[in-house]
Amino acid sequence: MAIINFVQKGPGFLILLFILAALFLIILLTVRRSDKKQYTVQIMIPVFFMELALLFGILVLGFPETDAKVGPGVVPSIWIISILALSLFLLIRVLTGKEDEDPGWGRVSSAGVIIAFVIIYLVLMQFIGYTISTILFLVLSLLYLKYRNWKTIIILTAAWILFSYFAFYRLLFVPLPKGLLIERIF
Repeated sequence: MAIINFVQKGPGFLILLFILAALFLIILLTVRRSDKKQYTVQIMIPVFFMELALLFGILVLGFPETDAKVGPGVVPSIWIISILALSLFLLIRVLTGKEDEDPGWGRVSSAGVIIAFVIIYLVLMQFIGYTISTILFLVLSLLYLKYRNWKTIIILTAAWILFSYFAFYRLLFVPLPKGLLIERIF
């Protein structure tokens, strides 16, 4: 229990992150030099999620215990076990040769632009609210990805906005961000 307490606070957590990052890098370099290098991405994605699940698993072990039958760590533990099991399943499939080789890289810069769109979307959401920023994000992202069927873009955007409204606002009672500018105007 002392190790868990150490890892959950301050330098222990940073040391654990450093160890997991170093382990990830070692596995990456080993795979790149092995006869499985054509499967690098398919190997490293499950490894990443297994390390992430391990990190969260260690954090969950420090959750407080309660008298209730179902404590605060039950649902995260179920997710962690599921992520570990599915990642292990994918890793075994790749290592046994049941998956195709990694595809070519394509345009890596597109991923950077989409990441920038996501960051701008999250910032805009604070100012103009969830609905307007989501509409802008979906439309601009689809246009950037060279999708030009306006009927589908409008239907997809409207469906997502309606789904978000009913699922989060009406069903789960989670208020969607209104945005500072929109709150001041209205």
